[in-house]
Amino acid sequence: MTTALPATTLTADQRRVAAQLVYGVSNKAIANQVCLSVDGVASHLSAARKKMGCPGSSRAVLVHTLLAAREVPPPAGSGTVPAFTKHEVTVIRAIAEHTLNADIGNAIGVPADDVRAEIDATVDKGNACNATHLVGLAHTWGILGTADTQPTADATATAEPAL
Repeated sequence: MTTALPATTLTADQRRVAAQLVYGVSNKAIANQVCLSVDGVASHLSAARKKMGCPGSSRAVLVHTLLAAREVPPPAGSGTVPAFTKHEVTVIRAIAEHTLNADIGNAIGVPADDVRAEIDATVDKGNACNATHLVGLAHTWGILGTADTQPTADATATAEPAL
């Protein structure tokens, strides 16, 4: 669940790493993109979680928190917004706000054992790489927050990473 955002902002290096995370890429891919070790990327993401008030959260919750706080720009969108059902929008919101499958299941009204299938189906419909990328795209599409919000002035705008 998201909480009130602290006034603390990310360092430039944390923001550079987080700007890649919105595309749903792995720590290894981020490390290659920003010329850091995988451990360095993990350290920056851990620090970002603490600063944003969501230690121990999933990558999707961290992305939602970062985008809501305008710490990083949303990922580039591709084409039109998929025609999500109300249930699928609820799945997206649950992914963005909850880390545990049990909590996501409670939010979307399914058993925890069925959560993975719900997430996978929604990720596929959104043409996203994974749940983290789907949350980033949901911000781009205006499903979570608004599509026209801009990141803070010193957030680094980056092109979509080469995968």
